[in-house]
Formats: sequence, C-alpha cells, structure tokens
Amino acid sequence: MVGSFRKDLAYAFRMALKTPIVTAIAVVSLALGVSANTTIFTIVNQWLLRPLPYHDSESLVILWEDDRNAAGDQDLASAANYLDWRDQSTSFAGVFASQPGVANLTGLDRPERVNTTRVTPSLFGTLDAHPLIGRTFLPDEGGVEDEPVVVLGEMLWRSRFGSDSETVGRTIMLNGSSYTVVGIMPESFDFLFGNVGLWIADDFANRRDNRDRHSLLVSARLQPGVTPASAQSELTAIAARLESSYPESNTDWGVNVETLREVFPGPTDRGLVQLLMGVVFLVLMVACVNVASLLMAKTDARQKEIAVRVALGAGKSRIVRQLLTESVLLALAAGMLGLILSIWGVAWLASAMPDEIPRSFIPRMDGTVFTFAIGLSLVAGLTFGITPAMQAVKGGLRSPLVEGSRGGTATLRRRRIRSLFVITEFALALTILVGAALLTELFHQRLAIDPGFDGNNLLTMELTLPAHAYEDDQALANFAEEFERELAGVPGSVGTALMNVRPRARGVPFTEFTVDGVPVEAGEEPLTSWLSVSSDYFATMGIAILSGRAFEVTDRTDAPPVAMVNERLVEQFFGGQDPVGRRITVRGDSREIVGVTRNVAQQRLTGLIPSPASVYFPIAQMPVRSLNVAVRATGDPHHLAEPIQAALWRIDGDLPVTLVRTMDEVVEYELAGPNMMTVVMFATGLLALALAAIGIYGVMAYTVSQQTNEIGIRMALGASSGNVLTRVARQGAMLAGIGLLLGIPTSTFVIWFVGIIGERAGTEGLAMTDSLGATPVLVVAGVLTFVGLVGCYLPARRATKVDPVLALQKE
Repeated sequence: MVGSFRKDLAYAFRMALKTPIVTAIAVVSLALGVSANTTIFTIVNQWLLRPLPYHDSESLVILWEDDRNAAGDQDLASAANYLDWRDQSTSFAGVFASQPGVANLTGLDRPERVNTTRVTPSLFGTLDAHPLIGRTFLPDEGGVEDEPVVVLGEMLWRSRFGSDSETVGRTIMLNGSSYTVVGIMPESFDFLFGNVGLWIADDFANRRDNRDRHSLLVSARLQPGVTPASAQSELTAIAARLESSYPESNTDWGVNVETLREVFPGPTDRGLVQLLMGVVFLVLMVACVNVASLLMAKTDARQKEIAVRVALGAGKSRIVRQLLTESVLLALAAGMLGLILSIWGVAWLASAMPDEIPRSFIPRMDGTVFTFAIGLSLVAGLTFGITPAMQAVKGGLRSPLVEGSRGGTATLRRRRIRSLFVITEFALALTILVGAALLTELFHQRLAIDPGFDGNNLLTMELTLPAHAYEDDQALANFAEEFERELAGVPGSVGTALMNVRPRARGVPFTEFTVDGVPVEAGEEPLTSWLSVSSDYFATMGIAILSGRAFEVTDRTDAPPVAMVNERLVEQFFGGQDPVGRRITVRGDSREIVGVTRNVAQQRLTGLIPSPASVYFPIAQMPVRSLNVAVRATGDPHHLAEPIQAALWRIDGDLPVTLVRTMDEVVEYELAGPNMMTVVMFATGLLALALAAIGIYGVMAYTVSQQTNEIGIRMALGASSGNVLTRVARQGAMLAGIGLLLGIPTSTFVIWFVGIIGERAGTEGLAMTDSLGATPVLVVAGVLTFVGLVGCYLPARRATKVDPVLALQKE
C-alpha cells in the first residue's frame, strides 16, 4: 500500500510538472483562498476558540450594575456596592475590582505618563497569576493607612528600569506620592485592560460610603459547582436588600452576572469576525470552483490516457485515487504557499489592533493555525478534485478512444459541468464583490466626512496635572494660562489650543443641561457632550464660528459664565433659531450662549454614529486636570515636539507629555479598526475578481487548446479570424453572463443585509443602500463582464493564429 502511494505521489508530481501553467494557476488560486481564510482564522482562533488565558477561565464572571430605567444599560459598579457584594455573597471563591487610569512617573531621567490599574489585592490570587520577580499583593495591602505598593509590568520594567532585578523593593514616584515596587508581572499577563504599565494596590475602602460613582469593573471566580445562574439569583437578592437599605442611590439598580466569554469578545466584535470568516470562505469556494474547472479541463485532455489505462487493467477506483492524489498534492503546495502569505497578513492584522486590546488576544500564527491551514487545504483538495476524478472514469472505454482520434474533445456532459463551474464562479464573485463594494462604501461615506476642523500641520499631545501639585481649580487655571504664554513663544508655531478632549477622541464626557425658561421634568434632562477649551481653540483648530463670537481672554473666573454651542444642539433644542443671547444651565451654572460653532467630528467614529450636541466652556471658567494640546506649525509639526516639551518643563519639570502625534496620525490611529475593515473587504473583493479572471482565462485557454484542430479546419474552409474570435469569445461571454444573472438575487440579499448592518450601527444604512439602488450591482457586473471578455479574448486571439495546414495534417 505504501509503495503504491509512493508511485501515485511520484506520478502526480510528474503530471504537475508536465502542465506547469495549469499547475501554477491552480496553486496560486487556492493559495490566495487559503491565505485569506487562515489570516481571518487567526482572529477566530484567538478570540473565539482558544480558552481565555486565565486558569479555569470558564469560572470567571463579570458583575455589572444594571440600571432598570434604561433597558439593557449595564454600568460599572460603585465601590460601596462592590464591597457589599463581596461581603454578603457565598457564590464566589474570589472577587476583585479594578479601575484603569494614568499616572505621572517621576524621579527617573525623565518624567513619563504610564497606564495604571488600581486593583484590589485579591486580583492576582483570584486569577492564579504569578510574578516574574518578587511577589504580588498581600491580602491586607491597599488600605489608606498601608504603605502604598505597586507591581510593575514587564515592558515598563525593561524600558524604564533596564530589567534591573533590584527594582523590586525600590521606591518610585507616582503623581508625587511614593510607592514601593513589590513585584514584576510577566508580559503575558493582562486582564481585559491592555497596555497596562503597573498595578496599584487599593482596597477602595475609602469609598465605602460612595454608591453614586460607578467606576469599578468587578470580576469574580465562581465556587466549584456554582453556576452563573445561581450566582445571579444570590446577587439579585443582595441587590434588592441594598435597594431597600439605600433607596436614594440604589433605587432601580440591580446586578447582572456575565461569564467572561460573554464579555469578550462582545456581540458586535463576534458578529464582525463571523461575517469576515463567512466572506473569506466564499472566496475559498471561488478558488475551489476555479481549480475544479481547470482540473476538469485537464482530465478531458487525458481521456485517451485514462481509457488506455483502464483497458490495460487499471480499476476505476485506482484511477480515481491517482487523480485525487494529484489534487491533494496541488492542495498541499497551495497550503504551504498560503501559509507563507498568511504570515504577512497576520502581521498586518496584529499591527492594526488598538493598544487597549490585551496582548493575549492579538492574532498570531500558532500550531492550531498551521493545522487549520493544512487541513483546509486537504479538504479543498478533495473537494475540487472529486468531481473531475469521478467524471474522468464515467462512461465506457470505447468513447474516449474514439474521441481521441479527434483531438480529445470533451463530451457534452463534461462540457456542461465545466461550464457550470464557470457560471458558479462568476455568481459567487458578483456576490462577494457587491458585498465588498457596499461595505467599503458604507465605511467610506461615514468616515470620509467633513470633520469640521483643519487637521493639517497640527501637533497634538496629552498631559495630566497631578492633584498633589495642582490642588484646586485656580491652580489648574493658572497653569493653563501660563502654558499658553509659553507655547506662544515656541518658534515655528502659529496657534495654540488647550482642551479637555481633542477631536476624534474616545470617552467624550457628557452632562445634563436645561434651556433656561423651558420646563423639564426631573430625571428627563437632555444630555450634551461638553468641552473646556482655551480662547484660541477655535482659531487654531480652524473651526468656523457661525454666529456670535468665540471665547475671549476676558472670559475668566470673575467674568459672567458663558458658553458656546454647536449646530446640532441648536437644531435639537432651539428649533434651528439663533440662540445667541439665550441661556442654558449646565454643570451647576446658568450660562449665556455667546456663539454657535460648526459640528466637529468630536467622537472617534463620528459618521458611524450621529454627531452629538455639544457645549463649550472657557477653560478659565471650567479648569480641567487632563489637558490635550494642539499646536499649529508653519512647517513639519514634528519639529515642535522638543520645543513644546522644553516650554512645559520651564513651568513644571515633573510633567510628562504623551501621545505626541500629528492630528493626521491621531485620526489614522483612532480609525484603524474601521479602516482595517475597509481594507480587508476591498482586498477580498479584489481577490474574488482576480480568481474569477484566472478561472475564466484558465478554462477558456484550455478549452481553446483542445479545439485547435477544429479551429484550423474551420479556417481552412474559409472562416475568417474575426469569425473564429467572435465564436470563441461568445462561448466564454455567455457563461459569464449567465453567472452574473444568477448572482443578482444573492447580490440583492447582500445589499439588504449590509443595509441592516448600517442601520444597527446608527448609520442610516438602509437609506444609504436604497439611495445607491442597483448601482453597485451594475458597476460590479460591468467590471466582471470586462474581466470575462478579456479572459476569453486572449485565448481566442491565440486561436486565430492556428495554421490551417498543420491542423489538417494532425486531423
């Protein structure tokens, strides 16, 4: 058996080399399909299939506060409620709370802002996580009167402390307070929050009386034998008792228990990954049909050979096994090439993932991915090889031998099957291309909006003023004023803007407000986003003032409270009438509206979600601790980074700046996810188009080569080159046309489905697809028709060069 298999393999290798063009087309086609599937499978594997990277992750749950007044609205927990859940429940082997933040690390060669997470000491024990060096937190650490302790992440330890093992036990300064380093956690450890530099022990007992500040992510490990449903029942009872005991803060607040797998990935991410996997699987189907049609044409040319082998005693099963061996050999070669291509694809995917994704969930190549790629290749080899193999041994012995005298012309049945392959390929290609075009257009229309500001030549950065050095609002306002003066003297700058949140940001703050004189029931106050900005903000950012005035330097603490609003707020709450001179009450003050600005793409995905109503405050009247800075340059904005840092350090040498980027770089980073989706869909569409082109060209080229003698005879009998060209091209064009017609119903379904996706994303997607109408189908059909005609024309053109005399001699 082994010897027979070796012979089959050696023969398959010789046959592959005998037809190098067909072999190359088949291998490349399938490799592209395998590569696309393998690349997307790395996300599926890392997010959906692999166990979460924590000991006994199935027993880990997240505990959310549930606002019953807002159906489906889950929130973080207050510290007091967390402590009561922990103390009163028996369902959990461990409960811990965490809160991400940032801190200024000082006392080293330069200050640096680092991502931190305040955690209860039970975090590491509950997750069964062990340090690289030193220890984790002790159960009694983290109190107000305890010595402040931290655990560093390995990356921060290596980059800022030179991997010095004596860092453990060292004192570091965070926001002006000293902390003792007790351990180093390995780079492989993270929990939901990615890119964490260090963990700070905090038992949150100092917030024991605070039930209104929902800021903690609470996680727990179930006791052995306890189900999430039983834990939910117990916590529901505890929440009811808390609601009765603390009606002012806990009325209509419950608690929800979700498994960690339900939380990550979320339903939106899960659906997106599944959608991508479905799309690339369709591409693989196109590749398989492509290769099957090529092998069908190839086996047609070998009918005489197969008939002779059968006549000499080879059984049909033996022939089928040989042909399947050839198919599997092609598939394995394609799988190896596909794996090589996937390495680049996965590297690109990993680089496009946002920083907040935990490192454990970054897609990567591993044994499971390699096994998937090879297994997928083998299945594909059997799939596209079975039909040509079975068709090769159908029928009697006499027919192929007789047909062999006429140049090996395929039977009508085999021609129809091969034609069906081409038709299927074009129908699938139309469906994929229409979906890719629509999704690309959906993201392009919604992301390529007018941002409302001028991002050219803007350098941005962030900094945080620590409470120990800037204790009150006056200190914050004084710093902002002094920093503006220093920045005004930086050579090469022509404008400076300070703000609490830059455009295209995450975490835009919202607050309640009312229009003075317009009664609103308690609890029904509308929401608006709010920004605190410097007087030069609008001029520096290039934001148009539609009516009224911008802020002035005289809008200080001792001046009457003022505000500016954007177009959206005017439309929603003033009926489009100019509100300048009217008053709104927001954040505790009644403020006069002095100006109206254009809508600005303030939120990261503005376009995918509607632009919100916005209120602007003068930064002197609403000082903030976290500052975003934007400086407009006369030339390359990167050249301003060092002078700006020097200007800052002239005021406070312990203040670090972070995220120093141009505004163009900021937008590119914030839109990396949607842009990645656009690139993937666009690349998928191009891949489907390329496979369709390869398919029809390969099939038509092989078909024409089998009709060489017939074409020569026709030309010898008087047929012109134009007649031959038209006849051959018409064969392929008819197949492509039928495939396109059959692809219209499925493409219509794709248009409807993409519209649903857009609607769920808040993009009025159905209206968008309705407005496009049949345009994407017609455009894509036109492109595919052109590709099909080119794929038919080239072989047909070659056919017209046949020498009639040589064709007659062969006949």
